Amino acid sequence: MEEPLLFLKLNEYTADRLHFRYIVSTFLAIPDPDIRVKKLLDHIKNYFNHQEKYSFVVPYTRQQLAALIGLRVETVIRSIKKMQKINLLKIDGNKIYY
Repeated sequence: MEEPLLFLKLNEYTADRLHFRYIVSTFLAIPDPDIRVKKLLDHIKNYFNHQEKYSFVVPYTRQQLAALIGLRVETVIRSIKKMQKINLLKIDGNKIYY
């Protein structure tokens, strides 16, 4: 009651996180891991308002990406390498540019 703006920010943050979890949970129904990874990267890139190719540095580790979409790290790594071969993303050291 004393801090209405703080309460509003907390509710906004909670709603944003719940919406993100809802969107990511819809990816779990997709059986192909390559499509799961691509859809997750598309969603994250759109969330941060990046449009150009290779303009977005993915802020998550491969382990975190795997945990978000319910895959093993090895599967995510394989999918990312496939995406690099068909020029959907670039890998520079440990950074993924999408």
